[in-house]
Amino acid sequence: MSDKLPMEFQYLVLFAALSGQRFTKSALGIELKVAEIDRLAATTKLIEVERRGNTRSLWANEATVRWAGEHLGIVLPGRNKAVFEILDLLRTRTDAFLKINRIPLAEFLRPAGTATATEAPPLPPAAPAPAIDQIRAAYLAVSSGAYDARVLLKDLRKHLALPRAEQDGALLNLIRAGEADLYPEDDPMSRDEEDDRAALVLADRRRHVIYLRREQRT
Repeated sequence: MSDKLPMEFQYLVLFAALSGQRFTKSALGIELKVAEIDRLAATTKLIEVERRGNTRSLWANEATVRWAGEHLGIVLPGRNKAVFEILDLLRTRTDAFLKINRIPLAEFLRPAGTATATEAPPLPPAAPAPAIDQIRAAYLAVSSGAYDARVLLKDLRKHLALPRAEQDGALLNLIRAGEADLYPEDDPMSRDEEDDRAALVLADRRRHVIYLRREQRT
């Protein structure tokens, strides 16, 4: 079906699947007309659309993700903004996946079937990533690759293979470095016992939510 869809619509579907967030076509510099987006969304069911006047808010559904998984190998022609945004999202999501699953990049890039135990010595087991790196990878996994996104500590901790004390120490180091902010969830109807157990106590207050900024490289 992909060869029958306008390439710019395929961009929208791929971006929606990879981002996991709502967005507008203007964010990608897509020139596809609003009426064409409405028609294709209605006929293919590959993307969700919310109509507000001439603006369209777009996001993924199950069909979006399924289609993207079957078409990641499609050619992305041109050098427009949409192509760069899709490739950057794919890079970020791949980085988070490799870190959480402790898969070395060399192993990930090795062509299937080209290295066996008799052809080359096996790679040594991957060493655990430093605690802060694990937290970054876990955050990106929960936030679908987005920084400055609201993430619950209870969801973050589910992705960490670290003792609680190491998790808390790394979180405090990120706060001291100005790379993370933690906030309480003050609405009792929006939190549960699991939120409170996962919270980090600062200044006698439980902090349930983390916002992580992009790493500052020097």
